[in-house]
Amino acid sequence: MKTTFNFIKALILTLLIIGCSGDDDSNSSGNLIFGTIQLSGPDTTIVGSSLTVGNIDPNGLDTTGTNSSVTLLDENTTIENGELVPTNFSNAFVIVAAQFTIGDNADVNKVISMVIISDGVEYRYVCSTPPTSSADNTDCGIGFSVDKISKTIVFDDTTVINVDSETILTMNGTINY
Repeated sequence: MKTTFNFIKALILTLLIIGCSGDDDSNSSGNLIFGTIQLSGPDTTIVGSSLTVGNIDPNGLDTTGTNSSVTLLDENTTIENGELVPTNFSNAFVIVAAQFTIGDNADVNKVISMVIISDGVEYRYVCSTPPTSSADNTDCGIGFSVDKISKTIVFDDTTVINVDSETILTMNGTINY
């Protein structure tokens, strides 16, 4: 009987610990975190090695002109009434990721347009699949996808190019919203 009682106490304690240590996907200030994008390439020395997505605009029509896009933002930037509202002007990012269907009548299948602000300086990156001159002839890669039905954006060795320096930045991560 004592063994059964000790087993039940251990089980209850374990359940309490598991119940209290839940993963709520928030940062230390309580803001929701949708995921982190790992960055690699020469520009990481200036823009950092990761981007933590804290806000998302899943319906880009007002801000980007297409329903096929999702806008990913840092935790200090939001979109209100179709306008970007940053609270940190020194460090921020905005990523517009889109995947088009045949009905969208687009010249490309996928596209990324990204701005990273690091120490007050803007760095702009783009890519498209297939590559186009407006995306500096850089292909996003086969591992990039935007699935608005499952609410998932995947960056798997996704490549974007810095429009000024022409250096390549590689992105890896999955964002669920």
